[in-house]
Amino acid sequence: MVKYLIYVLRWVVLAIPGALFFNQAKDLLGVENVYIVMIISQAVMGAMVYFLDRLIFASGVIPIPWEIKPRGVCAECGRVGKCYRVGGKKCCEARGEANKDGFMCENCAVKKIRHINA
Repeated sequence: MVKYLIYVLRWVVLAIPGALFFNQAKDLLGVENVYIVMIISQAVMGAMVYFLDRLIFASGVIPIPWEIKPRGVCAECGRVGKCYRVGGKKCCEARGEANKDGFMCENCAVKKIRHINA
């Protein structure tokens, strides 16, 4: 949810520079067709925010509090299937008990949470 909110905020913040660039591109190119200018404007803005999006979604700088792997290997029991990773002190990272990648099947994740909360 945090990444989603940051992503939406990024769109809101970049709306003003996008509109300014749209108006400048319209004047500079002398094109009256709004659709063509919008495509050019969006292409340039997309190229500029590509690196920002990579920072938000792929770099790991912004932590994911709960991540699901549709097909992963449980670090506890070795079962292959849907695996979960819960971030923060309440689950996998508590008391230095983090496993190698933190992904666990549902059964192991529930057992781990119950063990930590006990």
